[in-house]
Amino acid sequence: MNIYKILLNVIFIALLIFGCKKQEIKEQTTSSGKENITWKEVVNFNDIPDFPIRGYIGDKEIKIEYINFERWRGSGDNTFYFSSKKPQNKCGAVVKDTAFRLTKANKNFEEQEFIKESFNTALDGYGADFHVYVGEESKDFSVPWNCALKIDYMDETKLQGKIIMCFKDEKKSWIAGSFEAIICNY
Repeated sequence: MNIYKILLNVIFIALLIFGCKKQEIKEQTTSSGKENITWKEVVNFNDIPDFPIRGYIGDKEIKIEYINFERWRGSGDNTFYFSSKKPQNKCGAVVKDTAFRLTKANKNFEEQEFIKESFNTALDGYGADFHVYVGEESKDFSVPWNCALKIDYMDETKLQGKIIMCFKDEKKSWIAGSFEAIICNY
């Protein structure tokens, strides 16, 4: 009879120990710097986080310092530009930065929602890419991508919105969060 009590106590203690370790592991993953955002093959509007914009290339965080929305009058193209550096002038060129881009050719983004759910979805006139600098050389990544974008507010000088965009590169790069962009008319 004593053996059964000892065995039950050992099992109980083992469950307590393993249960505590599971809880410890779960807390570590939820308190990561990425705030539970993970790279996804398929995105939707519910995946857009409610925190300021962040970008990652692999495990390396890219701090977004400058965001603009470029309207090109001649071509009619519109581009969101999320950059790691600020230009000298409000709508000036940014040099030697790491940046993510989302472009819509020949049409305006309006106050609306835009979605390209998966890497396999084909949308004419839309493109996305990112680049990094390695020394003096720019390395461009034009790979399959997905995106969910909400434009909440737009006037003549600024735009507010939220985005999640993932790239199908070997480092599983992504950008996500809420942002305010200045509007640059060219």
